Amino acid sequence: MYVKSVSWTTNNSKGRSNANTKRFPVVYYHDESGNFHSKRISRLEVPFYKMQICRQITIFCDQCEEKFTILVKKNQQPTCPKCLS
Repeated sequence: MYVKSVSWTTNNSKGRSNANTKRFPVVYYHDESGNFHSKRISRLEVPFYKMQICRQITIFCDQCEEKFTILVKKNQQPTCPKCLS
């Protein structure tokens, strides 16, 4: 699971007024095959998923001279998937 973001959303499907709308946290993520999903989570899981957020970056490898787009977690050095440098 590659987490893209965690946010709070509202559920207004029952026709409630804005004063009575309930908010809940949702995590947006990509699965292993690359499909995008969203999932409702509990309030206690929000800090855990916020630490798992990945960012998508494009790197250019000097050794194999190819351009790659990869998902990297925060404070992690990107590596080339072909030459692993």
